[in-house]
Amino acid sequence: MKNTKRFIFLLIFIVSGFGSQAILNLQTTDSTAYVDLFASDTPLQIELNCNFVKLLDDISENRKYHDAKLSVSNPTCNFHDMNVKLRTRGHFRLRKQTCDFPPLKFKFQSDETQGTIFHGQDKLKYVSHCQNYKKDYELHTLEEFLIYRMYNLFTDYSYRVRLAQVNFIGSDKQDTLLRYGFFIEDRSQMANRIGRQVLKFRNIKQFQILRKNILVLSLFQCMIGNCDWDVSRLHNIDLLSVNEHSLPVAVPYDFDWSAIIGHEYFVPDPQIDLNSKYKRRYKSYKWSDEEFEDAFSSFHERRGELMNLVTDFTFLEKENRLKLLAYISEFYDLISSKDDVKNYLLKNARKIPTNY
Repeated sequence: MKNTKRFIFLLIFIVSGFGSQAILNLQTTDSTAYVDLFASDTPLQIELNCNFVKLLDDISENRKYHDAKLSVSNPTCNFHDMNVKLRTRGHFRLRKQTCDFPPLKFKFQSDETQGTIFHGQDKLKYVSHCQNYKKDYELHTLEEFLIYRMYNLFTDYSYRVRLAQVNFIGSDKQDTLLRYGFFIEDRSQMANRIGRQVLKFRNIKQFQILRKNILVLSLFQCMIGNCDWDVSRLHNIDLLSVNEHSLPVAVPYDFDWSAIIGHEYFVPDPQIDLNSKYKRRYKSYKWSDEEFEDAFSSFHERRGELMNLVTDFTFLEKENRLKLLAYISEFYDLISSKDDVKNYLLKNARKIPTNY
């Protein structure tokens, strides 16, 4: 009887409150507005006109949006020139000594986007090439894009991305720069897509996350050699939940400090992992043998897709693709050896509290 009453209470709560809003959001979301941009693997061919001198110099705490004009030449995008607004964004990559071309945020106007590939978009993060005159930086940006795509293979609890080759044109029409970068799915749209709401709670521990989700996430981060994440501090992690009674899921982002990339600007964060530079480390708990076996099986099942994704990504130079393949293969060798799993993966794994 108590279980029945509790079920009825939860049902009323979901329908009348938090849950009804989530359901309403999903029902009223125009699927073409939120899916089309990220439904294709074809890179967008974009021209972006702006006063980039003023834009790129605007990196203060009070930075503002700058007027720009955007056009897409892909024939399938049904596109016309549109007015957009741009501002610089980021933290570490916003610094001049790190990037002379920082990440951007695009702000769209609904009346301008009607019928285009950006229909339904409001604000979008864009990851840039970072350095104008260092080729490795553009290649590293492509590698980070590919990491997002790799994680998409393992779970829907992930951000989708869209590659773009942008021709940045200065306001005087004299200075132009053609570089690859990528758009990242909006957080609220990602939450709607997976039927959850974004949580802002800090100090949530990994053992309070949906187990399969956090295990795949932590193993994936280990596979790419990324230590720059922390659930309890919401560092490069978003938490989402159906309601306050359900276990949250974690969605990672920002993979640029991964050892698989090897960015020269990597600076270990003492609050995250002081000894993490270019290292593959498992930053989670010692779950049950059965849970690890299920997770390992999931990785083995996707190995072919993973390798093909890298091999077929010809926007990257062959040397870079071989580097990624070799680093991933090392991880598969690790999880295929019981001794390596015990001595390397689990040796420093944290113990699960008995009273959580």
